Amino acid sequence: MSRFQYYSTEEIVRYFLKTGKEGDCWDFKLEWHDNMVDLLKDIICFANTVHDENCYIIFGISDSLQILGMQKKRIKQAEILDAISNLTFAGDVSPKIEVKTIVLDGQVLDVLIIFNVERTPIYLKKNYGTMRGGCIYTRVGDKNTPDNGNADIGEIEDLWRKRFGLTKPPLEFIYDRMNNKFEWIEQNEGFYNIYRPEYTIQIQSKNDEARDEPMYYSYAMVNSQTSFEVLNIKYQNIILESYGLIILDSGRLRIPIPDQGFVCHKGYEICPKYSYEYYILGSKLYKILSFLYEPQNGDEHSAFERLKEVILIYYSEEEKLAFESFIEGNQDLPEKYIGRINRFNYMKTNDEKIKFYLERLKIGVALNILLTDWRNKKL
Repeated sequence: MSRFQYYSTEEIVRYFLKTGKEGDCWDFKLEWHDNMVDLLKDIICFANTVHDENCYIIFGISDSLQILGMQKKRIKQAEILDAISNLTFAGDVSPKIEVKTIVLDGQVLDVLIIFNVERTPIYLKKNYGTMRGGCIYTRVGDKNTPDNGNADIGEIEDLWRKRFGLTKPPLEFIYDRMNNKFEWIEQNEGFYNIYRPEYTIQIQSKNDEARDEPMYYSYAMVNSQTSFEVLNIKYQNIILESYGLIILDSGRLRIPIPDQGFVCHKGYEICPKYSYEYYILGSKLYKILSFLYEPQNGDEHSAFERLKEVILIYYSEEEKLAFESFIEGNQDLPEKYIGRINRFNYMKTNDEKIKFYLERLKIGVALNILLTDWRNKKL
């Protein structure tokens, strides 16, 4: 998964500019290419990279990295797609692209995105322009393979290794393959990968009755009955990582135990006023959550929707830090929002522990509403 997945195109371009150079997944150009042959070669070079990032060609940036905009004729996305469709690629694997237009510092820029390709190497079966059929063109660092050249044998080997998932360490491979549930076969105590059976996800019960106490978000469910399990990510029976799982709503929903956040610190005091639970999109925890969650199951979907009311889901680590910083600077807001929450008032109890849990539920709902308002710039 791309490290830039949850950034806007504008944020990505600014990040590249801050590096002060071109790299293996981005290039700056003042104007679009004079001919389609050169543009298509650049696209193929960027598609043939060993890393797993999308690649970007940003038009309207000078060699000295000044944002100047474009003056000459611009090439449309439809023209590029049409040109790609007329090429003959080996194995019918072709680059996927998108063109976006942004405004940066008052200047209009075009951003050509070349999406990450797993089935590398991409190469032509027939000659096209200066590109020769059967030759592999790639990008290493900020350099493309020359028109009359071919990638080095080591670079070609790495591209084939990428195709077969051999460029990633076992743990990274497993998290990456979790995105495709159809590759995993369920067995007695978890799952194994259908193509690489040595990669397994093991789930074991925790035989600890004292640990089966409900969490506060257990009371957001129809049934507060709760139990716990352990998830082990394994390679050849070696445990690479372990996570605690919690079974909510009397078995209807299985999730990894969320991370915990804290807001509203007073001065230099260590203890915060509020704590809450969260996930971050794209994180390891969220990948496990997505792997375990079956939205097609009606009961499971309903339970997950209740969970989302009291658990925060951030777009990125940067968003989490920015939101918590905003709350620290506006510590009166959470209390105001909590005061408006009445959806759990029907749960009457004299049990002090459950009263505490109900207060935690209100904090979760309030922070979720606060996060939405903050994202929509209503604050």
